[in-house]
Amino acid sequence: GYASSRPLRTPWFSTMMALRVSGVREETLDMESRMELDALHASLSTEDDANWTPSHLRLLYLLSRFAMYPSSTDEEEKWLRSLPLQVMVFEAIVHGLLAFDYSPVCTSIVKDGQSKRLWLNMSHDARAAIDDLREHELVNALKTCSEDFQPSTAYQVTKEGMTVLASLPPRDKQRLDEFLTAPRSSLPDVISAPAESPRLGTRPMPTTNPSGLVLVENPLFKITYDPDKGHFRIRRGDGSVYISRVTDIEEVSYVSSPYLPSCLMRNGTANFSSNAWQAEKCRKGAASVGSSSIQDADLSFAIVLENVRLMVGEWIPFGPNQIVLLNDRLGSLERCQGGLFTSELDDAPTSTSLAIEPGLTKIAIVDFEFDCFTNFEADIYAPIEDGIIQIESFGMHLNGDGSIVYGMEIDATMDRSADFLCVDHLARLLVDVDLDSSKIINDLLSSHQRGLLDMLFMGDARSRNKFALLTASGISPKLPARAYLDRGEKENELKQVLGELHSVHDIGKDDKLLVGHDGMLLAGPNANKHEPLLVAHLALLSRELVVRFFFKRTFILGDVLARARNYMTSFEMNPEALDDMRDRVSHCAHDLVLLEEILELLRESLRGLALNIPSRPIPSEDDPTGAGAALYDHLQLRKTHKDLEMRCKDLAKLLRGFRAKLKQVQSQNGTMAKMMLEGLVLGVERNVAVLAEATRANQRSLKGSFDLLLFMFAAILAFELLDRITDGNLLGMDKATAPSLQWIKDLVVENFIGYPGLWFVINMIWLAVVIWLVRAGIRLGSRRLSRTQRMVFANAPHRINVAAFEQFLRTPLDELVPADDSSSVARTRCFRKRVIESRKASVRGSIRVVKVLWSEAAVRPKCQTWMEFFTRVRQNWEQFIAPPVRTQVTYDATNGLLIDVIVHAGLTTDCAEIYDQLKCQMESAGCFDEHYTPPTVSKPEDSPPDSRSRRGFFVPRSIARWNAPVHPTQGV
Repeated sequence: GYASSRPLRTPWFSTMMALRVSGVREETLDMESRMELDALHASLSTEDDANWTPSHLRLLYLLSRFAMYPSSTDEEEKWLRSLPLQVMVFEAIVHGLLAFDYSPVCTSIVKDGQSKRLWLNMSHDARAAIDDLREHELVNALKTCSEDFQPSTAYQVTKEGMTVLASLPPRDKQRLDEFLTAPRSSLPDVISAPAESPRLGTRPMPTTNPSGLVLVENPLFKITYDPDKGHFRIRRGDGSVYISRVTDIEEVSYVSSPYLPSCLMRNGTANFSSNAWQAEKCRKGAASVGSSSIQDADLSFAIVLENVRLMVGEWIPFGPNQIVLLNDRLGSLERCQGGLFTSELDDAPTSTSLAIEPGLTKIAIVDFEFDCFTNFEADIYAPIEDGIIQIESFGMHLNGDGSIVYGMEIDATMDRSADFLCVDHLARLLVDVDLDSSKIINDLLSSHQRGLLDMLFMGDARSRNKFALLTASGISPKLPARAYLDRGEKENELKQVLGELHSVHDIGKDDKLLVGHDGMLLAGPNANKHEPLLVAHLALLSRELVVRFFFKRTFILGDVLARARNYMTSFEMNPEALDDMRDRVSHCAHDLVLLEEILELLRESLRGLALNIPSRPIPSEDDPTGAGAALYDHLQLRKTHKDLEMRCKDLAKLLRGFRAKLKQVQSQNGTMAKMMLEGLVLGVERNVAVLAEATRANQRSLKGSFDLLLFMFAAILAFELLDRITDGNLLGMDKATAPSLQWIKDLVVENFIGYPGLWFVINMIWLAVVIWLVRAGIRLGSRRLSRTQRMVFANAPHRINVAAFEQFLRTPLDELVPADDSSSVARTRCFRKRVIESRKASVRGSIRVVKVLWSEAAVRPKCQTWMEFFTRVRQNWEQFIAPPVRTQVTYDATNGLLIDVIVHAGLTTDCAEIYDQLKCQMESAGCFDEHYTPPTVSKPEDSPPDSRSRRGFFVPRSIARWNAPVHPTQGV
């Protein structure tokens, strides 16, 4: 065999290459006449750089309108990305401006840091033309990376390219400018097609201000992508807006039968049904109108395959338990196996009817081992367009190690039978196979497996990559393997189904092996004899796709962790984003757990696969030329397996590093939370300090106001007393007075009032004396009242009924007076109200101790006569203004024991009497019960010490395990 080695194309193309690009002749272009085309080629042949086809030059001119090398250092460099360029190329193709072919290609579009895979009509011929221009340094390429680490390419026309564009006729430039600036109606319709045909490429849209992801923004042309609706909007220079049909994948009619290699069957024989008898329907349907949406009138076939068998492989996290569950769900052991399946959940299982979306999957079991694998046929029941005949049946192999194989045998496509299948039709058939296979397996997976895939492919598991393996009994034209790398129509057609080709080999005399980025083709009469080698290679490359995307997924995980670390170092700059960043870190932790699970399953499957890799075939009578050995050497199964194991080991190292980074981020999160809490506490302390200072200032102000009011009150009192004595009927210095007090009046008037200013001084002295007496009285009274006493009653613990005691605390005092208690003191005390100030609980080992503190007004004696009142005041006047009585009861809520009672009251209050009254009230309420047994609460062994079962129903969660001070002051 020959390995691929691409010869560098010389600047002088052959005449045939100048007239043809990829099976689409230049005659299909809308030229004024045949003479214009001849004149163009004649003019090109007279110059040194005249070996470019018109499509090359038009593509170069189209690119120059958006990205051109700057003429000076002051100008900004502009580049055009590959995706919008491909959209414009598609529009130019459908408008007859470029003689390129197109086919569906799965590509990624990045939106808000997350990529989404889309099937677009893209031209491999245009890519090849750009490569031609790059090789001759007419176009520069810039390799970049998106936010989710997807590689992308941007292009720019060089100065040499602008020089070559001088040879492009002005008529072509004018038509390309009209394509960019004028609406579709102003362009000539070179292909006669109905107005609703997808070939027209665009649909008018009334919206004049579209929104979405802007791919290209230029005064001439603007392309935006709407991620919600999944289509591209195009705004031309005149303001018209259209929806491009680049996302409308063309449908073809085909018939397929289920197929799986015999090496995947338990007995080595496959008993699948065949749909070959329905191939005539496909041929008849192709002759009717609307049997295909392919609008290329000059569709040529550079490559034709015979008797194609298609196997699509992927790896999904599986395990023995999952395959047992799947076999049980499929009813492998039942009489009627299989049936119709869907992944939708029945959210109303008790209702009469069930309505679901169309598109069910019919399963028919063919072969299985209950805990190892299952093989079955799968048919898709989905609505299709009118006139399209699509009979799609899969043979599916689901292995416990995660290997999934979808197989089918192509019986017919359009009007082509199985012995004449063109690659263009197969490229569009592969789109259905790729999407429908994802839907089939999605209906059969468990919710956990779907969650693993959604996490790995970031919510885009339906469009995940799969590896396609095609075998054909013949290929036409039959050439040496190296000849298919012609950089022209043959290679471009093969790229439609295999991706970028990187190696080709001759296997024996008749077989050809073509290996691409997305698929592999083995064509020849002996292709089906090497199925074990092909299946092993398919299993390895399916896992390689997962490893490839797994590695990209770790980059995204690492980027999120790095952003979290950077944010936490300067979170004060944007504290509003804290919750969002914590959510992202939480999602990272969850994704990391799932990634570790996927990697462990992948490594286990690779260890199991190492035992099933076939050995190198030995030449025998069936293979005298040693084609099997040659194929084995080219596939390099052992090397691929070893490389995958090394890459998985590297992924394990990455995950360990991310686990350490995650712990560091979580530690930083805890440190950041402490810093925020410290800042909050400091802020509270500062605010409390400000409030305390304001309170102290207010107290000083109030004290000054109180002193002023006290001075005014004392002055008024002093002068009122002096006026009552020296004025009026008592002394009557200004008027008549009592005869018996005349001598006092004369004495005062002669000795005090008669002297100027002396009476005023006497008044001031009297005022000072009264003020001193008032202040001394207030100080003496407040000092006497501040003296309190505390008495602790902690005798032997009493057995109490906790529930009755709680009811006692909620009962008003006037309902607790014993019926036989008629003492005046008890009757007086019962009218007071109890105010519960605090209730605190603390856990000591397995015992919960509760402290209840309440306050009530002190007992004030009730006097029957005034003489009794004066007598009591003379004996102890403080008992009439005694402070409230505060009582604290401590009890063991676990064992129902009263531990102690603390009474805090004034000096005139009898604490023993208060304690005796409390005991009487509790006894009358039924709180003392020697036969009371507290209820037993079962506690789980793994219950934390601060669980709710230990706190109790009346203890709030926020109560700390410390005892607050019950008595804030202690009198002297």
